[in-house]
Formats: sequence, C-alpha cells, structure tokens
Amino acid sequence: MPKYNTLRTPSHLRANDSYTFLMKELEKVDERILEPLTGTDWPRDMPVITGGGLLESIVSVDVTYASTGRDEDNLIFDATNDIPVVQADMSQSVARCFNFAEYMSFSTLEREKMMNVGRDPETFLNKGIRLHCDKAIDRSVYRGFDKVRSTGLINNPNVTRVSAKPVGEGNTSSWATKTADQILDDINTVIAGIWKACDCSSDALPNHILVPVEQFGLLVTRKVSDDSERSILTYVLENNLTNQQGGHLVISPCKWCSKAGVSDTDRLVCYINDPEKICFNLTQPLRRMDTEYAEMRIKIPYIAQFSEVRFLYPTTVRYMDGI
Repeated sequence: MPKYNTLRTPSHLRANDSYTFLMKELEKVDERILEPLTGTDWPRDMPVITGGGLLESIVSVDVTYASTGRDEDNLIFDATNDIPVVQADMSQSVARCFNFAEYMSFSTLEREKMMNVGRDPETFLNKGIRLHCDKAIDRSVYRGFDKVRSTGLINNPNVTRVSAKPVGEGNTSSWATKTADQILDDINTVIAGIWKACDCSSDALPNHILVPVEQFGLLVTRKVSDDSERSILTYVLENNLTNQQGGHLVISPCKWCSKAGVSDTDRLVCYINDPEKICFNLTQPLRRMDTEYAEMRIKIPYIAQFSEVRFLYPTTVRYMDGI
C-alpha cells in the first residue's frame, strides 16, 4: 500500500504558537481607559449665562447720557431762564449665536460585541462629543471663529491696545529681561488705564489678568531678588493697584495669549471677570436628540448653541503686547 506523508507543523512554529498562547494567558487587561490629555479654561475666565433656547442672536440695549449744557450750566440763579436738557442716546449691540451639532454612529453588531466585554460604544462617543463641544466653546470664548469672522476675549478690535514699556540697553519690553518692579509697573499701567477710562468708577477695577503660560511660569519661579524668598507673582499680587484699592486680582496662565499680539508678540489681557461687564450665553447646553435606527446602525445626534463673547463694557478690557 502507498505511504502518505502526514503534514506536520515544524517544531519551531509549534514553539512559537505555544509562546504566543502563553503570552495571551499572561496578559492583564487594564480596566482604565486612557483618554486624551486636554482641557479648557473658559469656565474659569469667562462668565456664562445659561438658558434661552435656540435663538438667532442676543441683543443688548446701550444708553449714553448727554446734556445741552456743561456742568456749571446746571446751576440756576434768580435771573436764570435757560435750563439745560438731559438727552439719552440708545443703541443696540447684537451677539450672534452659533449652533454646534455632532452625532455618533455605530452598528448594532459592534455594540453587542463590545457589551460582551463590558464596554459600551455610546459611553466613549458621548465623552468625545462633549469634549468637542467644550473645545468649540473654548475657541469661541478666546479667539472666535475665522469662518464666521467672530472674535473672542483676546482679539477684539474694539479693545484698546497698548505696548509694554521698553527697558534696558536692548530697548526690549519682554518680561524675561525685566525686574519685579518693572513687571509690576506694566501691570499697574494696564489697570490704571482701564480704571481711568471708566472715570475711576469703583465698579471698574480690573480683577483678572491672563498671560501666556511661559510668562506665568516666569512669575512663579523667579524671585523678587537674590536675597528674597518671595516670587514675582506674590509681589505683584500684593502690590498691584486693584489690591491697593480693596479689590482682588487674579493672574492666570492662558495658552491663547501666546503670539496673540501685533507681529506675533505675546499679549496680556486685563479685564473685569463679571457677567455685568463681559459674558457669553450658553442658550442651549449640549442636548441629546432622538435616536435613529437604520440598516442595523444606530445614530444619535447632539446639538448645542452658544453666543459669541458679549463685551458689554469694552472700556473694561485692555490688551498689552510685547510682554
């Protein structure tokens, strides 16, 4: 009878298969899900007014007062027959609303497979949509959208802009070459400019300053002097004009301030963090819409709506470039 050769797996391949099987048996699945390292700062830096539903825009009414006479003309005497008349000039400011929309989609089979190992695709994708919405709001608050020509907190063309004071032989304005007193002088110059532009109103003392991350690190790490334990940040927070007038100043790092100034210089933003002065409207928080089923696929849309930044009092915001 003929002899047939039996096909056998080579010994070195059998060894590899055994090693692979052993490694699979020794694997331990980490239950944690490693999500992207990212964040948003708008809840810290920008007041938000929530509610209102889906809108086209938000309108605020502005009013300025004037008189037909000067201050001294309001004083009347026995022979006075000309009394000044007060006048009111009213106008509207319109803030556009932007719609955010995104949906998740996955097959029913995919969901069944993932559910078998304790994973739900809707949980992951829900987090992703919420992150994308939060990032869209973050960009709107700080920079605005080029597509619709909107601006944000750090680049509004109606805000007064000044340059940091140049010092030293190189005539540079960078904080990297300045002393603690020179940095404090820059900050007090901006604060005083806002306060003076608002007629030194007690409600117009700036309470929030944003600087690039690099400059914030400089304030934290550098000491006032070689024989001092205080950082420049501590020194500035103790001796700024706002603090000396009974207010409270916060200085925070902001990645959007880097190269936001003229000629790609770094920008400082000083303003009043108060919904009566500056804010934006979250007219429709992120909302899940009706689930759709088609051809063994599940589609879940989400929508949200928010307005561009509303500069209710533009004089309470000021930029300083070249820090």
